[in-house]
Amino acid sequence: MMALVRQWLLGVTAAALVLALAEALAPEGGAKKVCRLAGGLALLLAAVGPVAGLLDGPGLAQAASGWQEAVQDYEQELEEQKDRFYLAIIEEETAAYVMDKARGLGFECAAEVTYAYDEDGVPRPWEIAARGGWTQEQRSRLELLLEEELGVPAQRQYYEEIQP
Repeated sequence: MMALVRQWLLGVTAAALVLALAEALAPEGGAKKVCRLAGGLALLLAAVGPVAGLLDGPGLAQAASGWQEAVQDYEQELEEQKDRFYLAIIEEETAAYVMDKARGLGFECAAEVTYAYDEDGVPRPWEIAARGGWTQEQRSRLELLLEEELGVPAQRQYYEEIQP
């Protein structure tokens, strides 16, 4: 990149020097005005020429293609990251829901919920892990409640009992 900028600056500087020399050597009057006009156009071409070359040549198409691919990759990465954050938020909210239901049944527990996407691409609760202290009746009621309300069968509900 720096080599291109250096080359561009050298081209513009050389064109400016040639213009100054030609203007100094041109006779006064109409010839000097024509020399200034031609020199100004040459200087303009030297300054804008590399950019115009990009616009006309395959270089612009290649550069645009590279940027387009980079943008698409970045968009895909952002979409995946958004999905991960979305699932993390849903999992945390559902875990809070499970802990609230446990509190309603008379015991405290910590819960962790794992989601998976169904065949329609909709996230659904897949597994629930709970740690805490409960009676067998409380656990059975929570298992049934989570199966009915969240659709997680008892086979995918894992309980670790912690004695106080």
